[in-house]
Amino acid sequence: MDRIGSLRWRLRSWWYATLHLLGINRSPSVTYLRATRKGKPPVRDGPPPQPRWGGPPDDEVGVAVGARMVLASQPRLFIAVTDCVAYSNGFTFGLAVRSKDEIPPDKMGFGAHREHGDDAGLQVTIRFSDGRDSRGDGPGPNRAVMDYYREWSEGKDPPEPVGPVIGQQGGGGGGHRWDFDYFIWPLPPDGPVAITCRWPGRGLQTASKELNGTAIRAAGLKSKSVWD
Repeated sequence: MDRIGSLRWRLRSWWYATLHLLGINRSPSVTYLRATRKGKPPVRDGPPPQPRWGGPPDDEVGVAVGARMVLASQPRLFIAVTDCVAYSNGFTFGLAVRSKDEIPPDKMGFGAHREHGDDAGLQVTIRFSDGRDSRGDGPGPNRAVMDYYREWSEGKDPPEPVGPVIGQQGGGGGGHRWDFDYFIWPLPPDGPVAITCRWPGRGLQTASKELNGTAIRAAGLKSKSVWD
């Protein structure tokens, strides 16, 4: 198994294990069995529906927006914004990370011995022109998504979070090359959208560039269901 395949397998295993701990399974969960044994009403079981802020709609392919630019360039580290696609409920963009030094998975926030703390891994922030911002939580589902799934499994009706919500939709790599995709909800207001990243562990304190929020919003309003 190559590095990318191995990383994807670990991410998939981590995600299913997390859902199991939250009691989200197709078979009776530990939470369900414990609640039943104690005479309490059982929690919801099975996979929850994806909230509209959790990712692009399944029936849209989106509208591309020009956004490719260098975000950070240092002697031994290079980060660029790649493809940007707008949807009716938000937009995605990619980050390409290249390094002259090998970056093991634990330095990217993966694995049992991954780094923790404010200086761990690549941190990404989105800021809208109206001042709203949201920091990414690193690899895997973001905190808002995990809170939603936990509350849903407990039988609650989770409230819609205050946007923007940013979370990784996929990615991987190994060695000197890593690539990640992010989804941001909702569509931004007109004006610039600032993307800021920091990685103190690699000597990157702050690097920021702006996307055209007006163009992203206009493109998202044009994105329609493929079945319309």
